[in-house]
This record gives sequence, structure tokens and C-alpha cells, in this order.
Amino acid sequence: MVKKVLVGTLALSSLGFAADLSTVSGETTAVFAKQELSNDKPLIYLADNFHEMATVPGFSMGAPSGLVSSYGVAFAGLSGKTNSDDTDGALALGMGFGDAETIGGAISLGVGSIDPRDGGAFNRGNLNMSLGHHFKDYGFGWSVGMNGVNLWHDNGSDGDNENPSFYTAVTKLWPNDIAPIAITAGLGNNSFADVNIENRDRKEEVGGFGSVAVYLFPQMSLILDYTSNVVTVGTSIVPFPQYPVSINLGATNLTEQGPEDKVSAIGSIAAAYVF
Repeated sequence: MVKKVLVGTLALSSLGFAADLSTVSGETTAVFAKQELSNDKPLIYLADNFHEMATVPGFSMGAPSGLVSSYGVAFAGLSGKTNSDDTDGALALGMGFGDAETIGGAISLGVGSIDPRDGGAFNRGNLNMSLGHHFKDYGFGWSVGMNGVNLWHDNGSDGDNENPSFYTAVTKLWPNDIAPIAITAGLGNNSFADVNIENRDRKEEVGGFGSVAVYLFPQMSLILDYTSNVVTVGTSIVPFPQYPVSINLGATNLTEQGPEDKVSAIGSIAAAYVF
């Protein structure tokens, strides 16, 4: 008998991908859910308390999530991007606050870079914050957030002293015993606006973003992401379901948009501690 679908209270903020990795570190979501066996078929359904949680793969490669964290989780991660011209990376540290069944969220610090050509290691730091609510009976979450609040940047790191980006996002989850699906959609300004915008201030522009993920296995999802007019595809893997560690791998900017105009390989690893 299939167990009743339960909407969880916690999402682990992991790592996102964009032109400036440190700006969006902490904004992709890997949901905590429980895995069950029913009639020898693996199922995923969302847990309703910390004690039932198991880590499942993420469902976004850059689009912010409508699901937010709650108090009782701390997280850290590393992300990187490389193409024929550039290699860069960032790290993120953060924790959840509140209770997503009322109002919860997460605050994180994104730090870059690893490329000495743009000013050296750890030459920029950004603060990111999300706030939201889970509609538990519907498998649905809504959030608002702010990315890229500049804390520091070296003089040589051109383009890193940006205005913060604001967004709102919704995420809907469809757990089932065949191929669970997660869909995210939202709107945001600045870093979420079309990457091709020229001669206009992107903080005055608003763009849409979204992602679709299909869980082929309880420990693996396939993801299609659209953020800032940049298309990204990838996979999220949880190697050991008993440990809260997730790995994301993919390719971004498949349509070669914006000033970078190149396809890049991306990757991240994130871990959480539940207390």
C-alpha cells in the first residue's frame, strides 16, 4: 500500500550556477525527503519531521526554489565552472531559520573566486537570504529572496560589486511511485534578467526563471533549468542516501548567450548537518 504523501518542512540550500558563482551560492535546493519501499518499488515522499529525513537529489541548477529551510540545519558546499577560456569556483556556508510551516528561510555566505586572473582567491563575498512558507497539504512552496548583497570585493574584480537581486519563486512537487517530478518557476531582477541586456541597468529589468526535474531513481534526478535566458541541463546524485551529501554535474549556457558566449561544464558538492 502506498504511504500517504507528506509535505516536508525542510530544504537544504546547496549551490547554484551563474556567471558569478558566489552571488547565487546557497540558492538551489536539494529537498530532504524519505525513501520507502512498497511492493519492491522505491518511492519518494516528503517527510514531515527531522527524524524521518533522508537526502534526495536536487531539482534545480540555478533557479531559486519555492521551498525554504527551517531552523535545525546548517550547510556547506563547493561549486565550479569551466570552459575553454575560464575556470572559476565558489563556496557557500549557511543555515536555516524559523519554521517553513509558518515562516522559515535560510541565510548564506557565498565566497569566490579561485581564479587569480580576476583578483585572486576569496576576492569577493556575498550575502544571500530566502524567506518562505510551505503549503503542506499541497506539496507546494512559495518564497521570496535576495541574492548577492555585496560584502567585499577586491578593486581588480570588475563586475563583482553589483546591486543585490530580488526574486519570488514557487515550487510544486509530485511524488509518485514511477517518476517523481518537481517544477519551479519565478521572477527576479538583476542577475535573473536576460543576460543579453545591453545599455540598460539590469537591476531595473525583470526576467523569468524555472526548472523541471524528474527523479528516475531515488538517488538520481535529471534537471532542465532556465535562468537569465541561459539553458542548463544536468543531474543531481546522492551517492549514499544515509548521508546528507549531494553532487550536481551539468552543462550550462547551451545556447551560448551573453558576453561569455560559451558552453561551460559545472559541478558542485554540498553537505548538511541536521541538529
